[in-house]
Amino acid sequence: MNKSSGPIGAFDARDARDARDARDARDARDARDARGGYGGSPTYLGIGISPHTLPEGGKTGDAANWWWAGNQWPATTPVAATAAGVPKRLHAIFHHYNKAPFKDWSPGNEAIAFLSEFAAQDANNSGTLDWQTVNLPAPAPGPGFETDFASVLGGEVYKQEDELIELVGLIEHRDGVMDEALQQRDTVIGYFQGIVPFTYLSHPATYRLCHHALVAAQFMAFYYKKQFDRPRPSQLQPSLLPPIDVPQHASYPSAHATEAWLIALCLDTVMLDAGGGHIMRTTHNALTRNALHDMATRIARNREVLGVHYPSDSEAGRFVAIKGLEVMKTCPSVLDVGGGKLMEKARQEWIGWE
Repeated sequence: MNKSSGPIGAFDARDARDARDARDARDARDARDARGGYGGSPTYLGIGISPHTLPEGGKTGDAANWWWAGNQWPATTPVAATAAGVPKRLHAIFHHYNKAPFKDWSPGNEAIAFLSEFAAQDANNSGTLDWQTVNLPAPAPGPGFETDFASVLGGEVYKQEDELIELVGLIEHRDGVMDEALQQRDTVIGYFQGIVPFTYLSHPATYRLCHHALVAAQFMAFYYKKQFDRPRPSQLQPSLLPPIDVPQHASYPSAHATEAWLIALCLDTVMLDAGGGHIMRTTHNALTRNALHDMATRIARNREVLGVHYPSDSEAGRFVAIKGLEVMKTCPSVLDVGGGKLMEKARQEWIGWE
């Protein structure tokens, strides 16, 4: 029987930080900053005793003798009374509603509710849930093995030994990327807002769509992480020494990559010009650049620089995100552009942008 090794210490708190890591949904929960803010309500409402606007007995006599009744809330001055002159009880002072629809879902909480819809999708009635059908190759089990995207998804072949050597080589870039990478531990959507200015106020449907994508990506990434249980790079290569607490879940696929790519793909889907062209895509001769895709790549790459992910983890996250977009488009509350639901509402917000 295992016994406790001692009192709870700082390292036992890593689970709490790990739960925060890659969990941008908290940004939407209250989101009151200048970029994504909405509502503007403080988390605490102080209620004191405020003087009534008229002095007791009216404004008669010497003003120096006036005094004002203090009101708590609900205000009892002036006195609301029945026809018989009996003061109304506190609960009867104001009109109250008998019923009302709830319309105050925050984007983050609404996204969590959306997850049950996303998870239930089986568009072809195949008996297999759609989000479980990503044909990811098994990650390399150790040095001398490969993660082969070429044979399964038409991508690259990653040799694990080469990946570890590459990650050691990336250590020299940590100083240059550290502040950015640490910010991206807790915010992914914010970086897309930085390159494409939108907020909950300016583009509410787009903002909500991003949070839907965020939780769907987290859900899928953690499912596949558990399927493969790949060790983190630093478990194999001590030279890496990540400058952050290594997340306490498996490495493959990268959740940050999945989140960033699914958000980028959703934005690219709805950001269309009048002719249906993708606003963020630019072609330079034979080269096409897309700021959304480049940001997703950058966020994933920064996790590699920190030494917590292999490049093949990032590639796996991208493929999971592609499937995630496909599933989101079948969800009744989201659908594809033209379906009249969330994606179409988000697309309408970009009309006029060229």
